[in-house]
Amino acid sequence: MTTTDYAQLKAARELLTRIPLPLDVEAGETPGTPYTVTHDGTTEHGTATARTLLAAMARQLDDYILPRSASVDNPLTIVVGGSTGAGKSTLVNTLLGEPLTQSGAIRPTTRHPVLLHRAEDEAALSPERFLPTLPRTRTSGMNAGSQALPGLDPKIARALIPITTSALPQGIALIDAPDIDSVSEENRTLAKELLSAADLWLFVTTANRYADAVPWELLHEAAARSIAIAVVLNRVPEGDEDAIENDLRRMLDEAGIHAVLIHTVTEQPRDESGMLAPVSLAPLTLWIRELGADAPARAAIARQTLAGAVETLAGNLQVLAAEQARQQAAHQSLATIAAEEYEDALTTIDGALSDGSLLRGEVLSRWHDFVGTGDFFRSLDSTIGRLRDRVGSALRGQPAAAQKVEDALESGIHAVVLDAAARASENTRTRWRASRAGRSLLARLDAPQAVSVAPQTASAAPEQNVGASGEAKGNEAKGEVQSTEDIFSAAVAEQIRLWQGSVLEMIREEGADKRKRARFLSLGVNATAVMLMVAAFSLTGGITGIEAGIAGGSGVVGTKLLESIFGEDAVRRMATRARTDLLERMADLLTEHAQPFTEVLEETDPQAEAEDIHRAAEQVQKIAAEMSAQSQAAQAKGAQTQGAQTQGAQTPWSATA
Repeated sequence: MTTTDYAQLKAARELLTRIPLPLDVEAGETPGTPYTVTHDGTTEHGTATARTLLAAMARQLDDYILPRSASVDNPLTIVVGGSTGAGKSTLVNTLLGEPLTQSGAIRPTTRHPVLLHRAEDEAALSPERFLPTLPRTRTSGMNAGSQALPGLDPKIARALIPITTSALPQGIALIDAPDIDSVSEENRTLAKELLSAADLWLFVTTANRYADAVPWELLHEAAARSIAIAVVLNRVPEGDEDAIENDLRRMLDEAGIHAVLIHTVTEQPRDESGMLAPVSLAPLTLWIRELGADAPARAAIARQTLAGAVETLAGNLQVLAAEQARQQAAHQSLATIAAEEYEDALTTIDGALSDGSLLRGEVLSRWHDFVGTGDFFRSLDSTIGRLRDRVGSALRGQPAAAQKVEDALESGIHAVVLDAAARASENTRTRWRASRAGRSLLARLDAPQAVSVAPQTASAAPEQNVGASGEAKGNEAKGEVQSTEDIFSAAVAEQIRLWQGSVLEMIREEGADKRKRARFLSLGVNATAVMLMVAAFSLTGGITGIEAGIAGGSGVVGTKLLESIFGEDAVRRMATRARTDLLERMADLLTEHAQPFTEVLEETDPQAEAEDIHRAAEQVQKIAAEMSAQSQAAQAKGAQTQGAQTQGAQTPWSATA
């Protein structure tokens, strides 16, 4: 493997960290997404399956593909796996000539995997170079009859127990794995992880259980990975060896599995150490020793298995690309829904400020009180200057009337904004509930959260403005917890008052001109500001016939009064500025109101692009094809060399016992 190939595999591993798969998306929920390749080539899988696959891919890259790619000459790892009670530990102990692993009638026997190797291979099998995700633990007194044998300490969780032994040849490491069908889910999971990190499987089964479903699921997986498999058929009744072995071979052939070795062990008693007669495993022992002495053969097996693992990785990356495409499509759809609903809310607010509805009801009543009735204006002279003087004279004695109009405007705007925000939230929730992905986000959103704190802006309202902000302060002082709705309501009220204050400031700035000052003061600051607020909702929205809705034409009169002071262009400019300022403030408030939706969307961002995963899959597939070709060439060359030396004898790793 080249340095570039290794770097690409490392990049694929890093890519997996950017595939969180946060959304619960069912296959087919988002039609039209690319990369429809599935894990088994036939069946669509949901998000739960994809998450399991993602975790398994990450483990195999860490435990096997990357370490083996870095050094194909490291010791060949043979994982001994099989069903409960198949006799794996007994087999291992017999091969080694001493009881180094726990065996017995209590199930599960192998609670923790045991790594057996020569002392010379210890450095190559260190955690930095082999199974880095599995911690090591060492126990003492591992002799026959000891109470400290591996697997007896229930306090040890998910650990690999290394044991050095001279019974194995250098270059060979054996792992006695937990049962693949253990009653312990943790043991089953660990067994599969170890089998995924193996160069070669030594699969142990019995005459009674060789057709069980669970082992065959793993054997089919091994065939898909092109992993080398050796099979030990244990506890075969004497005289039935040929019939049972032939049936097993038939099943293997039908599954496309070509075992490098099949060894049959007849039913027989164990000695006082719990081991079989060494002669019963002589062919298997010889095969392991010959394999240890044949470095090219070991390398050929390692390359074959590695190529198969990399090819499987490429296919699984395509599966993740398909799932990621669904994740991205679902995430974008949910984000679009929230954006649409809150944009509609702002449009609703804009419309309410433009269609004259805000200038009716309480606002209209307070406007009457402020400027008088239509009869009052009709009794005035038509000259605007005289009209201004008389209105100003009437208003200067009624500062409270102007404040009441401001309060009515605040109340009206406040109600419009709260209603629009509530509708946006509810509509977003309703539309999100229509998809599994949306429901999963709502579950996150509605999970218990830390107590919210009122925004600083809501607690910083001017003291003279009591309203909702004052209530917020009072509740906070009492130690009462405010709801999100109360906090938002207080923030809306504050922003409206801040807007009203900005209108006052705009009037003061515009009235600072010496030519306008006297006329401006004739009406007063508050009265002028109220007229400008009304003008902001009547002049800038393109409304026709609004006069009929505002005190029998008093709105137009008020506008004309403003124009007599500041000029028509200035009034329209100020009205537009005031209305734009209010809309911008309300838009910011809606953004704040939508924050729970935007935050949960940010938390569930799919991150990596599906196209990036697809490209990584194609790169990994090229690496797998190159490795497979190299492995086949090496095997062919090795077979020719061995054939020339032995006149047709088979290589140790391709023999059948």
